[in-house]
Parts: sequence; structure tokens; C-alpha cells
Amino acid sequence: MMPPQRILVALDGSAESEQILEEADRIAPAGASFDLLHVIPTPERSIPGVGLNLEDLAAIYLESVAERFPGRSVRTFVWRGVPEEEIPKAAQSLGADLLALTTHARRGVSHLLMGSVAEVVVRNVAVPVLLTRPGVRPPPQPLERILVPLDGTEGSSEIFGTLRTLAAGRDPEVLLLEVVTPFAADLTTLGVPSPAPDPAPALEEQVRRLQKLGLRASAVVAYGEPAAQILLQARKFRVSLIAMATAGRKGLSRLLLGSVAESVVRKMDRAVLLQRISTAAEARRSQEQHAPGSD
Repeated sequence: MMPPQRILVALDGSAESEQILEEADRIAPAGASFDLLHVIPTPERSIPGVGLNLEDLAAIYLESVAERFPGRSVRTFVWRGVPEEEIPKAAQSLGADLLALTTHARRGVSHLLMGSVAEVVVRNVAVPVLLTRPGVRPPPQPLERILVPLDGTEGSSEIFGTLRTLAAGRDPEVLLLEVVTPFAADLTTLGVPSPAPDPAPALEEQVRRLQKLGLRASAVVAYGEPAAQILLQARKFRVSLIAMATAGRKGLSRLLLGSVAESVVRKMDRAVLLQRISTAAEARRSQEQHAPGSD
């Protein structure tokens, strides 16, 4: 599998949206090219006559951004329409291997993915999405360590193909994380020690699977609330990126690990890569959830 050769970066002209640029450049393979996209929202509310020049102004803006990456091949595109609809269309039309954007919407969305352009894009785009949020600064080091939370389902491991492409030409360590929610009763108060977090056999099998693909992989098991543990382990191991699979069919409320990924993105202090699982995997997961005897 070839590394991602074309990365689509969605920008709305704000400083917040531009924060994804440094992160995208950091994780992109050396030979990857950038497509910079600005979508002019419609219907527009502008002074009569000014709207005629919006495309020119947007093109000038994107060209100025492109000059920041002299070592890469950069194309610029100005589209009109509803941003959350046009961005997925652009990703497909331009042959993007990866989409990058900040969890920020110029129209005043302050609660990040909930109801924002980014939420709709993640739900509808077929390629992995690299996200950061305003105020998060990328680590100074290159892509050295990636944390991959898994929930034991087939779909959650679909991120592996993307990990392999990102690792091409580099040698990042991949940490597969299983978060175990402890029993409601705290047995430690009765003098019963908590069990040591041993990797489950299924998790160890996934580690071996990645190792066969040529990746340096190891397992991490933690106990507690999943979103909090993902963020805690990311800080503990100083990971460069958190990579998670999502079941975007019904929005971010149907993410693998429940609403965990949504919470991780809302509170992230480093970039998060979300990859929507395939329709077939979503269907199998739905059947499992609605099978007799399932919760």
C-alpha cells in the first residue's frame, strides 16, 4: 500500500482553521502533496457587488498559504456551496488520501464537533480525517508514537491500513490501547487488590498482526473511563497522534467505543485521526448489537 500522496486541507480563512496546516505537514510523508480548499458558503450575505470578487480574494488567500510549503507540490481550489457538503465531494473528486481540518466553524460553533462542519464531514467522507482544535500546538518531534484505542470489534482495526501508510519511510511505535471499565463495586475497599492490567489475547493478536506488517507495535491496557484514559495514556506515552476508527453512519453519537471518540476530540491536546469504518463492518456491528442476548 502506497503512503498518502494527496492531502486535502480545508480552510475557511481564519487563523483557527490554519492551525491544521502545521499538523498536516508534520505527519505527511515526504512526497505527499497538498490540495488547499476554501468553500465560499452559499447563500452568501455580502455587500452588493463585493460577491463578484469573492473567488479572486479566496484564490489570493490560498496562494499565500501555499507559499508556506515550498518543498511540496500544492494546488489550490475555491468552491461554492455548503462547506459540510462540498468538502466530502472535494475529497472524492480530487482523489484525496487524507482530509485535514480544524474542529472550528466560522459560523460561531464553539462546541467543536457537536453540530459543526467537522462533524458532518467526518460522517460523510470516505477517507481518514486528521483533526486538531484551536489552541492545540503540534509536538516538535515528527511522527514518533501513535496511540490506537481498540474496542475489540472488527471495524476498530480497520485503522491498521492507514497506520501502515502513515508509517511508510518512518518507524513510529504503535501503541494499541484497550480500556477496561472496572466493576461498579470498588473491591479495593474490602481489601481485595485490583487485578494487574494484562493485555487480552485478542489485543496481543492484533499486536502480532501489526508486527507482521512491519510496524513496531505493543499493547497497553488501562482501567477506567475510556475517554479519560485515552487522553491520559496519550500524555503518559507522549504520543504524536491518536488514531481511532469511527462508525459514522449515524453521526458521531455512533462512534466505536460509544461516544468516546467524540469526547476525545472535544478535549484533545494533540491531533486525532478518525477513520470511518466500512459499510460492511458497520452492518456486522449492528447485527451483533441487536442479536438476541446482546445489550
